Amino acid sequence: MTSLGKRLILTFTSVPALFSLIYFLPQHHHLGFAILTVLAVFSGSYEMRGMLFSSDEKPLVPYWTPILLPAMQFVESVYMPTIPILDITFVLLLIAGFSKEIFVGAKDDFSTTIDRVGRTVFLLIYPGYFSIFLIRILLHQQSTNLLLMLFLLVFGNDTFAYIFGMWLGKKNRNIVAVSPNKSIAGFVGGILSTMLLSLLWVRFIPSMRSMFSLGEALLIGFLLAIVSDIGDLVESAFKRGAKVKDSGTIIFGRGGILDSIDSLLASAPFFIVLVALLS
Repeated sequence: MTSLGKRLILTFTSVPALFSLIYFLPQHHHLGFAILTVLAVFSGSYEMRGMLFSSDEKPLVPYWTPILLPAMQFVESVYMPTIPILDITFVLLLIAGFSKEIFVGAKDDFSTTIDRVGRTVFLLIYPGYFSIFLIRILLHQQSTNLLLMLFLLVFGNDTFAYIFGMWLGKKNRNIVAVSPNKSIAGFVGGILSTMLLSLLWVRFIPSMRSMFSLGEALLIGFLLAIVSDIGDLVESAFKRGAKVKDSGTIIFGRGGILDSIDSLLASAPFFIVLVALLS
């Protein structure tokens, strides 16, 4: 099966399922979506551990511990808003890792301490810490429509960039060394399509129309498309550094979890800021 065929099958199965989860199961502050986020972070952290550490190395904290960050963000946001549970968890994980290095580092006379600590901290941050911004959207009064808007724009940018790149990008590729198959046509087509999707979403969803003007909708679409592309390119840089083609193999036609959520992780923090500033 061709790459396009696999991509279409994935799009027409997973996207409706995800949108249904968000739209039809908003109970308990979108608990179902929060659980899905934690599971995605678990899988993504496993993939990131494989890129950051060789098979005979171990991070200073267990690779699964980043799931505690979105989980604690949900608990803090919904049940204990006056207690900084997320911050406490993050600091405790850092302290645990730093403390372990006191003993692990002695094996090589601490010659690789900075490298090992840096990779462990990065494992906690990506995808763990970045995922908390998806959880924070759940607190908004319009959380359902905002989540749907974010996913529509991020996945829409990815899909239309791929389509325009395949259609018009054969002669204008290799514009970025980290991902030679990216094309000008793909970038421009993705950005314009995302702006149009944002405009249509705000125009036809009443609650969104009361939050954003049409001009603001275009701005959101433009900025999210740019940030989404950056997230995708950064993930490509990680994979090149780790000398792997895909972050994993769990997703049919896409590779790993990180291959599918890289743009989303980068876009979520910016989306929250834009919503706060514009709504």
